[in-house]
Amino acid sequence: MVNKENRFLNYLNTLFARWGGSYINRALLFTFATSGLAALGSVINITTTIELSSTMINHLIKGIVVTIPVANTLAYGVSQLQTKNLRKLAAMKSHGEDVADDSLEIKAWEELTALPWRFVFTAVVITLFFVIVPIVIYMQRIAGATENEIVHIFLGGLLAIVLILMVYLILLRILLAPVRQALLPQSFDGQLAGLSGLSIRTNMRLLSVSVVSIALLSVAPHGYQEAISAMAIAGAGRAEIIQFRWQLILVAIVAVVIGIALADTFARTLYQPVERLRQAMEEISTGDLSERADAISTDEIGALAIYFNQMVAQLKGLQEGLEDRITKQTKLLRTTTEVGRVVSSILDSDLLITNVVSLITERLDYYYAAIFLVSHDGRWAVLQDATGEAGRTLKARKHRLDITGQNMVGAAIKSHEPRIALDVGKEAVRFENPLLPNTRSEIALPLIAGGHVLGALNVQSAEASAFDENTVETLQGMANQVAIALENAALFQETQQALQEIRAAQHQQLQDAWSQAIDDGGLEYTTGEAGVFVEGDKPATLLNVPMALRDQVIGEITLEGDEEWSEEDRNWVEAVATQAALALENARLLEESQQIALQERLVAEISGKIWSSTTIETILQTTIRELGTTLGTTNATIELHVDDK
Repeated sequence: MVNKENRFLNYLNTLFARWGGSYINRALLFTFATSGLAALGSVINITTTIELSSTMINHLIKGIVVTIPVANTLAYGVSQLQTKNLRKLAAMKSHGEDVADDSLEIKAWEELTALPWRFVFTAVVITLFFVIVPIVIYMQRIAGATENEIVHIFLGGLLAIVLILMVYLILLRILLAPVRQALLPQSFDGQLAGLSGLSIRTNMRLLSVSVVSIALLSVAPHGYQEAISAMAIAGAGRAEIIQFRWQLILVAIVAVVIGIALADTFARTLYQPVERLRQAMEEISTGDLSERADAISTDEIGALAIYFNQMVAQLKGLQEGLEDRITKQTKLLRTTTEVGRVVSSILDSDLLITNVVSLITERLDYYYAAIFLVSHDGRWAVLQDATGEAGRTLKARKHRLDITGQNMVGAAIKSHEPRIALDVGKEAVRFENPLLPNTRSEIALPLIAGGHVLGALNVQSAEASAFDENTVETLQGMANQVAIALENAALFQETQQALQEIRAAQHQQLQDAWSQAIDDGGLEYTTGEAGVFVEGDKPATLLNVPMALRDQVIGEITLEGDEEWSEEDRNWVEAVATQAALALENARLLEESQQIALQERLVAEISGKIWSSTTIETILQTTIRELGTTLGTTNATIELHVDDK
């Protein structure tokens, strides 16, 4: 049955896609066509209730043929006014045009949802005043129908109206399904704002009243006619017949009232659970997932409420789980940021490791965290720092793990991959540490920098399955940051050590050079009279400013005066002392370079004279003579001998 309904709905969707905006008009015209069936049913009911002559039947059919097209034309014209925005939007949708006007979408949706009951109300009113009333008048005045025949014709017309009401409502709900599906507003507020269809309660009332009316209008005329015939045979007078007629009318009214009351009661039993369910949905839509629908009905609505409550409970569970995951993810991100801040600001590897393991345990609420580094021989994973009392004890014991042994740290270092134990009781490759008895899950992540493993980050939790995929990725990112920071710290220490060695060498070289210069020249310069002098009772004041060159003091400037030296005086004297030290160093370097150049020139001249000699004797004579002349020696000797060894 469901497959047939789906196939029929797909067929209607195909027609709507093919016809576009004209689909609505065609659906209305098809609905109008069923009015002929309602009229035919009414005629059959009338002719089976009373015996009409062929002339009377012809007049009746003639009246129907004339009035129904007029009524349908009027109803169609009114429907065009009722669906102006609807047809415009449907045409735009069928041509693939974008709808920029939200108000048009809402107005069209309102016209669509209200179309069935508006159209049916219009059709019923028009049928009553442009079909039933004209036919009754025509049959009475032109065709000459009797009073009894007029009553049955009018009742048959009412039956036709009820049939039209039922058929039109059902047909329009079915035929307009693809239109509702295509023109449903995108926004939730738009869907509610334009929702103007009849409520379930009203629909149930109409259905019940229609069923009661169809039963009465189908059966009551037959009983009425039989009773009238029996009363005529029994010789009843007109007054008795009129009284009987009013009795029947009263019974019919009471039956309709009772039917309406029963229909309202029955509709209430269906409407109230649905209304409570709607109210619960409205509360839940505001975010209150603690709200539940009353599952007191024992029918499909009760089952719907039960399924609804189950769905809300699942949503609440998902929301709480999502909130927990968001909270956990927020902690991970915040910890990652703090670890990044630590590794970017600390160049001391020991302090860096201590801060990282503390952050991981404090921010992420883990049981234990430790960092191991590979030893120089590559055999051991040596504990650098760990958290808690167990960490302090292990560090004091100089704890280390064999990289090739049965432990997760060594396995992570060897494989260059994280090693995870969601349940430590089931993990074979693991070191059981007696100082950490509460460990339920554990992870070891390699510290990789530059393609090689420096060590591993070990984290343990007192909860089982504490490390999901997202947590592993985040912790591995932290481990990578720590590895790069450790590598940078090691390079920084090496660079600092090299700089210290260079500075020490420069310092020693500078000290030796100026010591030699001072020893050679006794460099000192004085102006004025040295010593402390007194003018009256006021002693002289001294200002001593060192002459420093690359943190090496090469001299001192001493100034004497009879006034206190200000801070400004000291500042500009220090500036002069700095420039003087630089000038002295440049002068020393110039003298040193000139001396080296002189030595190189003398060596070149002596070498040229030596190379110009052609015999051993002249070479020896030239060498000794030039050296003696250049160095100012009084005696020089060259001895040639061969070492026997």
